Amino acid sequence: MDAARGRVAEPGTDSALGRAVEPVTGSALGRVAEPATGSASGRAAEPATDSALGRDTEPTTDASRGRDTVPTKDAAPGRDAGPGIEPSPRPAGSSRRRRLRTSVVTAAVVAAVSVSVWALTNGRSPSGGGGRGTGEDRPLFSANCSPVIAMGQHDECVREVQRLLHAKGADIGVDGDFGPQTLRRVTAFQVLAGLQPNGVVGEPTKKALYTSRIRMAVWSPQKVRQRVRDVFPEVPDKAVAIADCQSFLDPLHILPNTNGTRNWGLFQISDARLRELGGTPREALDPEWNIRAAHKLWSRDRDFGDWPHCERAADAPRSPAAANPGT
Repeated sequence: MDAARGRVAEPGTDSALGRAVEPVTGSALGRVAEPATGSASGRAAEPATDSALGRDTEPTTDASRGRDTVPTKDAAPGRDAGPGIEPSPRPAGSSRRRRLRTSVVTAAVVAAVSVSVWALTNGRSPSGGGGRGTGEDRPLFSANCSPVIAMGQHDECVREVQRLLHAKGADIGVDGDFGPQTLRRVTAFQVLAGLQPNGVVGEPTKKALYTSRIRMAVWSPQKVRQRVRDVFPEVPDKAVAIADCQSFLDPLHILPNTNGTRNWGLFQISDARLRELGGTPREALDPEWNIRAAHKLWSRDRDFGDWPHCERAADAPRSPAAANPGT
Protein backbone atom coordinates (compact mmCIF):
# COMPACT_ATOMS: atom_id res chain seq x y z
CA MET A 1 0.00 0.00 0.00
CA ASP A 2 1.18 3.52 -0.87
CA ALA A 3 0.88 5.26 2.44
CA ALA A 4 0.82 8.72 0.84
CA ARG A 5 -2.28 8.08 -1.29
CA GLY A 6 -3.96 5.34 0.88
CA ARG A 7 -4.34 2.67 -1.83
CA VAL A 8 -2.64 -0.53 -2.88
CA ALA A 9 0.12 -0.21 -5.40
CA GLU A 10 0.22 -2.89 -7.98
CA PRO A 11 2.96 -3.81 -10.33
CA GLY A 12 3.22 -0.97 -12.79
CA THR A 13 1.90 1.50 -10.23
CA ASP A 14 3.07 5.10 -10.63
CA SER A 15 4.00 5.71 -7.06
CA ALA A 16 4.72 9.39 -7.59
CA LEU A 17 1.21 10.11 -8.73
CA GLY A 18 -0.44 7.52 -6.40
CA ARG A 19 -2.37 5.83 -9.18
CA ALA A 20 -2.31 2.52 -10.95
CA VAL A 21 -1.36 2.40 -14.58
CA GLU A 22 -3.01 -0.41 -16.43
CA PRO A 23 -2.09 -1.54 -19.88
CA VAL A 24 -5.58 -1.24 -21.31
CA THR A 25 -7.90 0.41 -18.83
CA GLY A 26 -7.43 3.90 -17.46
CA SER A 27 -8.66 3.36 -13.92
CA ALA A 28 -8.84 7.03 -13.05
CA LEU A 29 -11.09 7.87 -16.03
CA GLY A 30 -13.01 4.61 -15.93
CA ARG A 31 -12.74 4.09 -19.69
CA VAL A 32 -10.94 1.86 -22.05
CA ALA A 33 -8.08 3.48 -23.96
CA GLU A 34 -7.88 2.39 -27.55
CA PRO A 35 -4.96 2.89 -29.81
CA ALA A 36 -6.69 5.30 -32.25
CA THR A 37 -10.16 6.11 -30.95
CA GLY A 38 -11.31 7.91 -27.83
CA SER A 39 -14.36 5.90 -26.85
CA ALA A 40 -16.05 8.70 -24.94
CA SER A 41 -15.90 11.38 -27.68
CA GLY A 42 -15.49 9.37 -30.82
CA ARG A 43 -12.26 11.09 -31.73
CA ALA A 44 -8.62 10.15 -31.90
CA ALA A 45 -6.97 10.01 -28.52
CA GLU A 46 -4.10 12.34 -27.89
CA PRO A 47 -0.83 10.56 -27.30
CA ALA A 48 -0.10 12.08 -23.91
CA THR A 49 -2.99 12.26 -21.43
CA ASP A 50 -2.62 13.67 -17.96
CA SER A 51 -5.18 11.44 -16.26
CA ALA A 52 -4.74 12.99 -12.86
CA LEU A 53 -5.42 16.57 -14.03
CA GLY A 54 -8.25 15.58 -16.36
CA ARG A 55 -6.85 17.51 -19.37
CA ASP A 56 -4.88 16.78 -22.43
CA THR A 57 -1.29 17.82 -22.71
CA GLU A 58 0.27 18.47 -26.09
CA PRO A 59 3.90 17.76 -26.79
CA THR A 60 4.64 21.45 -27.23
CA THR A 61 3.35 22.65 -23.84
CA ASP A 62 5.72 25.02 -22.11
CA ALA A 63 5.02 23.89 -18.55
CA SER A 64 7.53 26.20 -16.95
CA ARG A 65 5.97 29.36 -18.50
CA GLY A 66 2.38 28.29 -18.01
CA ARG A 67 1.37 28.89 -21.65
CA ASP A 68 1.15 26.99 -24.87
CA THR A 69 3.57 27.62 -27.69
CA VAL A 70 2.74 26.61 -31.21
CA PRO A 71 6.01 26.50 -33.08
CA THR A 72 4.48 26.13 -36.54
CA LYS A 73 1.76 28.78 -36.34
CA ASP A 74 2.41 32.46 -37.18
CA ALA A 75 0.32 35.33 -35.99
CA ALA A 76 -2.16 36.54 -38.58
CA PRO A 77 -0.71 39.31 -40.79
CA GLY A 78 -1.50 42.76 -39.57
CA ARG A 79 -2.32 41.65 -35.98
CA ASP A 80 -0.31 41.48 -32.81
CA ALA A 81 0.79 38.03 -31.89
CA GLY A 82 -0.81 36.50 -28.82
CA PRO A 83 1.11 35.45 -25.74
CA GLY A 84 3.89 33.14 -26.55
CA ILE A 85 3.60 33.57 -30.33
CA GLU A 86 6.40 35.35 -32.12
CA PRO A 87 5.16 37.60 -35.01
CA SER A 88 6.57 36.49 -38.34
CA PRO A 89 8.36 39.10 -40.48
CA ARG A 90 6.59 40.44 -43.61
CA PRO A 91 7.58 38.38 -46.65
CA ALA A 92 10.60 39.88 -48.42
CA GLY A 93 9.14 39.03 -51.86
CA SER A 94 6.12 41.29 -51.29
CA SER A 95 8.37 44.26 -50.45
CA ARG A 96 10.50 43.66 -53.53
CA ARG A 97 7.40 43.50 -55.74
CA ARG A 98 6.13 46.80 -54.35
CA ARG A 99 9.51 48.46 -54.95
CA LEU A 100 9.58 47.04 -58.50
CA ARG A 101 6.10 48.37 -59.27
CA THR A 102 7.04 51.81 -57.91
CA SER A 103 10.22 51.86 -60.02
CA VAL A 104 8.31 50.89 -63.18
CA VAL A 105 5.65 53.58 -62.65
CA THR A 106 8.31 56.23 -61.93
CA ALA A 107 10.30 55.28 -65.04
CA ALA A 108 7.15 55.48 -67.19
CA VAL A 109 6.31 58.97 -65.88
CA VAL A 110 9.88 60.21 -66.45
CA ALA A 111 9.88 58.78 -69.99
CA ALA A 112 6.57 60.45 -70.84
CA VAL A 113 7.77 63.83 -69.55
CA SER A 114 11.07 63.48 -71.44
CA VAL A 115 9.26 62.70 -74.70
CA SER A 116 6.97 65.72 -74.26
CA VAL A 117 9.89 68.06 -73.49
CA TRP A 118 11.86 66.70 -76.45
CA ALA A 119 8.87 67.13 -78.72
CA LEU A 120 8.27 70.73 -77.62
CA THR A 121 12.01 71.63 -77.89
CA ASN A 122 12.18 70.28 -81.41
CA GLY A 123 8.87 71.78 -82.47
CA ARG A 124 7.32 68.42 -83.21
CA SER A 125 4.10 66.71 -82.35
CA PRO A 126 4.70 63.50 -80.32
CA SER A 127 2.23 61.63 -82.56
CA GLY A 128 3.63 62.91 -85.85
CA GLY A 129 6.57 61.36 -87.60
CA GLY A 130 9.51 63.08 -89.25
CA GLY A 131 8.79 66.47 -87.72
CA ARG A 132 5.23 66.58 -89.06
CA GLY A 133 2.63 68.47 -87.10
CA THR A 134 -1.12 67.93 -87.07
CA GLY A 135 -1.64 69.58 -90.46
CA GLU A 136 -3.53 72.42 -88.80
CA ASP A 137 -0.69 74.20 -87.04
CA ARG A 138 1.95 73.27 -89.68
CA PRO A 139 0.29 72.98 -93.10
CA LEU A 140 3.62 72.46 -94.92
CA PHE A 141 3.89 69.06 -93.16
CA SER A 142 0.34 67.99 -94.00
CA ALA A 143 -0.57 65.46 -96.68
CA ASN A 144 -1.80 68.33 -98.85
CA CYS A 145 1.75 69.59 -99.48
CA SER A 146 4.39 67.82 -101.53
CA PRO A 147 7.69 66.84 -99.85
CA VAL A 148 9.49 69.54 -101.88
CA ILE A 149 8.00 72.90 -102.87
CA ALA A 150 9.85 74.57 -105.73
CA MET A 151 9.92 77.17 -108.50
CA GLY A 152 6.89 77.18 -110.79
CA GLN A 153 4.49 75.76 -108.20
CA HIS A 154 1.24 77.61 -107.54
CA ASP A 155 -0.93 76.50 -104.61
CA GLU A 156 -1.76 77.00 -100.95
CA CYS A 157 1.51 75.38 -99.88
CA VAL A 158 3.46 78.14 -101.68
CA ARG A 159 1.19 80.67 -100.02
CA GLU A 160 2.11 79.21 -96.63
CA VAL A 161 5.84 79.52 -97.46
CA GLN A 162 5.34 83.15 -98.46
CA ARG A 163 3.30 83.85 -95.33
CA LEU A 164 6.05 82.45 -93.10
CA LEU A 165 8.75 84.46 -94.89
CA HIS A 166 6.67 87.63 -94.65
CA ALA A 167 6.15 86.99 -90.91
CA LYS A 168 9.95 86.98 -90.54
CA GLY A 169 10.21 90.43 -92.12
CA ALA A 170 10.86 89.49 -95.76
CA ASP A 171 9.59 91.83 -98.47
CA ILE A 172 7.47 89.35 -100.40
CA GLY A 173 3.99 89.10 -101.85
CA VAL A 174 1.66 86.39 -100.55
CA ASP A 175 -0.04 85.21 -103.73
CA GLY A 176 0.69 81.46 -103.84
CA ASP A 177 2.95 81.77 -106.89
CA PHE A 178 6.51 80.43 -106.55
CA GLY A 179 8.23 82.89 -108.87
CA PRO A 180 11.65 84.63 -108.98
CA GLN A 181 10.99 86.80 -105.92
CA THR A 182 9.96 83.81 -103.81
CA LEU A 183 13.03 81.96 -105.06
CA ARG A 184 15.28 84.81 -103.94
CA ARG A 185 13.62 85.06 -100.54
CA VAL A 186 13.75 81.30 -99.95
CA THR A 187 17.44 81.22 -100.89
CA ALA A 188 18.22 84.21 -98.67
CA PHE A 189 16.39 82.58 -95.77
CA GLN A 190 18.37 79.36 -96.24
CA VAL A 191 21.65 81.30 -96.17
CA LEU A 192 20.68 83.17 -93.01
CA ALA A 193 19.45 79.98 -91.34
CA GLY A 194 22.64 78.06 -92.16
CA LEU A 195 20.94 75.66 -94.59
CA GLN A 196 22.00 74.58 -98.06
CA PRO A 197 20.92 77.48 -100.32
CA ASN A 198 19.30 75.37 -103.02
CA GLY A 199 16.19 77.53 -103.44
CA VAL A 200 13.71 74.68 -102.83
CA VAL A 201 11.60 74.11 -99.74
CA GLY A 202 12.32 70.60 -98.46
CA GLU A 203 11.87 69.24 -94.95
CA PRO A 204 14.86 71.09 -93.34
CA THR A 205 13.64 74.42 -94.76
CA LYS A 206 10.04 73.70 -93.73
CA LYS A 207 11.12 73.00 -90.17
CA ALA A 208 13.30 76.13 -90.05
CA LEU A 209 10.45 78.26 -91.37
CA TYR A 210 8.38 77.21 -88.35
CA THR A 211 11.08 77.19 -85.67
CA SER A 212 13.87 79.62 -86.64
CA ARG A 213 14.03 83.08 -85.11
CA ILE A 214 15.80 84.53 -88.13
CA ARG A 215 14.66 88.05 -89.04
CA MET A 216 14.76 89.10 -92.69
CA ALA A 217 14.00 92.79 -92.31
CA VAL A 218 16.61 94.88 -94.16
CA TRP A 219 17.68 98.47 -94.69
CA SER A 220 15.25 100.75 -96.46
CA PRO A 221 16.25 102.11 -99.93
CA GLN A 222 16.84 105.52 -98.37
CA LYS A 223 19.27 104.12 -95.83
CA VAL A 224 21.06 102.13 -98.56
CA ARG A 225 21.53 105.21 -100.75
CA GLN A 226 22.90 107.23 -97.88
CA ARG A 227 25.37 104.56 -96.85
CA VAL A 228 26.60 104.03 -100.42
CA ARG A 229 27.27 107.77 -100.70
CA ASP A 230 29.19 107.70 -97.42
CA VAL A 231 31.40 104.78 -98.50
CA PHE A 232 31.90 106.11 -102.07
CA PRO A 233 32.70 109.81 -101.46
CA GLU A 234 34.68 109.91 -104.74
CA VAL A 235 31.69 108.94 -106.97
CA PRO A 236 28.60 108.85 -104.76
CA ASP A 237 25.95 109.28 -107.46
CA LYS A 238 27.44 106.72 -109.82
CA ALA A 239 27.89 104.21 -107.00
CA VAL A 240 24.22 104.57 -106.04
CA ALA A 241 23.24 104.12 -109.70
CA ILE A 242 25.33 100.93 -109.98
CA ALA A 243 23.78 99.46 -106.83
CA ASP A 244 20.27 100.36 -107.98
CA CYS A 245 20.93 98.75 -111.36
CA GLN A 246 22.34 95.61 -109.79
CA SER A 247 19.83 94.89 -107.02
CA PHE A 248 17.15 97.59 -106.96
CA LEU A 249 18.79 98.53 -103.63
CA ASP A 250 17.64 95.22 -102.13
CA PRO A 251 20.23 93.85 -99.67
CA LEU A 252 18.82 90.30 -99.99
CA HIS A 253 18.82 90.24 -103.78
CA ILE A 254 20.24 86.96 -105.17
CA LEU A 255 20.64 86.24 -108.86
CA PRO A 256 21.42 82.70 -110.13
CA ASN A 257 23.61 82.37 -113.22
CA THR A 258 23.30 79.82 -116.02
CA ASN A 259 26.60 78.18 -114.98
CA GLY A 260 25.31 77.45 -111.46
CA THR A 261 27.04 80.36 -109.73
CA ARG A 262 25.23 83.22 -108.04
CA ASN A 263 25.59 86.91 -107.35
CA TRP A 264 24.87 88.25 -103.87
CA GLY A 265 23.49 91.37 -102.25
CA LEU A 266 23.42 95.07 -103.09
CA PHE A 267 26.30 95.10 -105.58
CA GLN A 268 25.70 91.51 -106.72
CA ILE A 269 29.16 90.24 -105.80
CA SER A 270 29.87 86.98 -107.61
CA ASP A 271 30.98 83.70 -106.04
CA ALA A 272 34.44 84.17 -107.59
CA ARG A 273 34.83 87.65 -106.12
CA LEU A 274 33.62 86.39 -102.76
CA ARG A 275 36.41 83.85 -102.70
CA GLU A 276 38.96 86.57 -103.56
CA LEU A 277 37.67 88.77 -100.77
CA GLY A 278 37.50 85.93 -98.27
CA GLY A 279 33.78 86.43 -97.80
CA THR A 280 30.73 84.19 -97.57
CA PRO A 281 27.20 84.44 -98.98
CA ARG A 282 25.94 85.31 -95.51
CA GLU A 283 28.36 88.21 -95.28
CA ALA A 284 27.45 89.30 -98.81
CA LEU A 285 23.82 89.67 -97.69
CA ASP A 286 24.91 92.10 -94.97
CA PRO A 287 24.53 95.57 -96.59
CA GLU A 288 27.43 97.11 -94.71
CA TRP A 289 29.85 94.34 -95.69
CA ASN A 290 28.60 94.34 -99.28
CA ILE A 291 29.03 98.10 -99.80
CA ARG A 292 32.55 98.07 -98.37
CA ALA A 293 33.50 95.03 -100.48
CA ALA A 294 32.24 96.85 -103.61
CA HIS A 295 34.32 99.91 -102.74
CA LYS A 296 37.40 97.68 -102.38
CA LEU A 297 36.78 96.25 -105.86
CA TRP A 298 36.27 99.77 -107.29
CA SER A 299 39.49 101.00 -105.66
CA ARG A 300 41.67 98.57 -107.64
CA ASP A 301 41.31 100.55 -110.86
CA ARG A 302 39.00 103.28 -109.64
CA ASP A 303 36.27 102.17 -111.98
CA PHE A 304 33.23 99.92 -111.99
CA GLY A 305 34.67 97.35 -114.37
CA ASP A 306 33.16 94.53 -112.31
CA TRP A 307 29.71 95.79 -113.30
CA PRO A 308 30.09 96.59 -117.02
CA HIS A 309 26.43 96.44 -117.92
CA CYS A 310 25.31 98.73 -115.11
CA GLU A 311 28.29 101.03 -115.64
CA ARG A 312 27.19 101.64 -119.21
CA ALA A 313 23.67 102.27 -118.05
CA ALA A 314 24.90 104.72 -115.43
CA ASP A 315 26.99 106.60 -118.01
CA ALA A 316 24.24 106.77 -120.60
CA PRO A 317 22.69 110.19 -121.02
CA ARG A 318 19.37 110.49 -119.33
CA SER A 319 16.29 111.21 -121.42
CA PRO A 320 14.41 114.49 -120.89
CA ALA A 321 11.55 112.54 -119.32
CA ALA A 322 13.90 110.89 -116.86
CA ALA A 323 15.60 114.20 -116.11
CA ASN A 324 12.27 115.89 -115.51
CA PRO A 325 9.90 113.22 -114.16
CA GLY A 326 7.31 115.81 -113.21
CA THR A 327 6.68 116.98 -116.79
